[in-house]
Amino acid sequence: MKRRGRRSDLEEEILLRKLSKLQEEKGGVLTFSEIHKMFVSEKIISNTKYRGNTRRILRRLMEKGYLEQMDRGKYRLKVSPKPFQVTELINEVREKYGDSMIYEWRVGGHLWSLAEGVVFGLSPEIEDNPVYKLVLEVLLIRLAAIFDAIVQLSIAARISKDPKKAPIPRTAVREFALNTLPHFIGERSGIDGDGLPAEDIIELYKLVVKNLPKYINVQPIQVDTIKEYIHISEKMLKKSIDVSGMIEDMIIASGESKETWHKIRELEKTVLVMYPPRHLIDEKEEERELYELLKMSIEEGNNNATLLAHMKVYDENVVGNVMKYLDSAINKKRKIDLMSRYKLVRAGMILDSVVTTYLSAKHEFRKPRHITHEEDAFSEVIEIDDFADNSMEDIVLKLREELNNARRHGYTLEEMIKGIWLSAWPLNAVPRFVILYHQTSENTIELVREAVRETLEAMNVRPPRNFDSLVREGYKLVKELDELLKRDSQKY
Repeated sequence: MKRRGRRSDLEEEILLRKLSKLQEEKGGVLTFSEIHKMFVSEKIISNTKYRGNTRRILRRLMEKGYLEQMDRGKYRLKVSPKPFQVTELINEVREKYGDSMIYEWRVGGHLWSLAEGVVFGLSPEIEDNPVYKLVLEVLLIRLAAIFDAIVQLSIAARISKDPKKAPIPRTAVREFALNTLPHFIGERSGIDGDGLPAEDIIELYKLVVKNLPKYINVQPIQVDTIKEYIHISEKMLKKSIDVSGMIEDMIIASGESKETWHKIRELEKTVLVMYPPRHLIDEKEEERELYELLKMSIEEGNNNATLLAHMKVYDENVVGNVMKYLDSAINKKRKIDLMSRYKLVRAGMILDSVVTTYLSAKHEFRKPRHITHEEDAFSEVIEIDDFADNSMEDIVLKLREELNNARRHGYTLEEMIKGIWLSAWPLNAVPRFVILYHQTSENTIELVREAVRETLEAMNVRPPRNFDSLVREGYKLVKELDELLKRDSQKY
């Protein structure tokens, strides 16, 4: 008889599913006899006398990290639920508890969302506990922002011709930078390299917050609120419990009874489901979102810089509709000024994209075309995935057509030149291409002037006669808006 080889991944997956089902039936811990009996009945082992075969299978599963031996002859699966098991687990929780153990959440304003989700296995009454409510608020806001960054990564990878060369979304970079400290402090520091304990994290944050400025690039930082939250964390820690330790004590006290294991497994049945905001389905949600932001800003007495910062990320149609809804809240003169600057922002974003693409292409074409060029993934950001299928002339023609389309839609070249300073505002007071390619420049105005002029000349587009004054006016405008935004931020 031909000796059977190792099991395939599919066969191993089926085996793990059978073990998982048996573990659920038996209450969490399986004995060797129970596993061996199941293997024989499922024809995994041909005969009950081949106990050695069962031991070899179990040993291999332990080596792969799927199984752990709790005691002599007692085993437990360590495998996380697979996608096909998650739906079954959700249905199980719903059938057993109904709506009493379903916690719905969303992160955003009254009429808009960054992300939404459901926690199956968590009671909505948890919000009656003010401490739990505060902890959930902080955790879910972070989860939503991280989830949004992951969604952006997914979109960028799918848009790109080659995911290996896909540009990194700015949202993902923000979350990467923001989570660098928690990652190394919470997961990599300490004697064992598995993160600092809660006590040391609090002490560390006390030291860090002492050196935090109240502003960075005119953006306010809520230092006093951070100090308050650190103080609250310290008070929480003094009254906190070790849930894992409690569970271990329960198991030991019960003599590792199946009934106790079953209860623990029931307690651990919690599923978090996240999904993008509803505006992906409800097209009017963006209008409600912007309306809420602008109306609230107007009622709080904020100036046009704050309103413009809210407006700039929204499509022209959305902004146009919302401005009609605000007729009673904003006078005609202010609305005209606001829409004029909004148009400058949108025009500037178009020209900034053209210049950035041109500089990216120019940068790529300096490299030998016949050599595969690989660099440190963190050394630079390239906006264009791949220029190999296009000549520089083809790229310039496409950029010229993009510029002409913008002009046909009502944007003038003068608006684009003046508005290019607002393309990355309010996060940055310089165009995006400056951030990507010229971070060390001392004379930013001259740099912008030369980069825009070079791009226009490459496309055979004649710059307007007042080109230099438009560049200076745009620089002056972004500085004015920055100052106005700072005044509003200082009120809070």
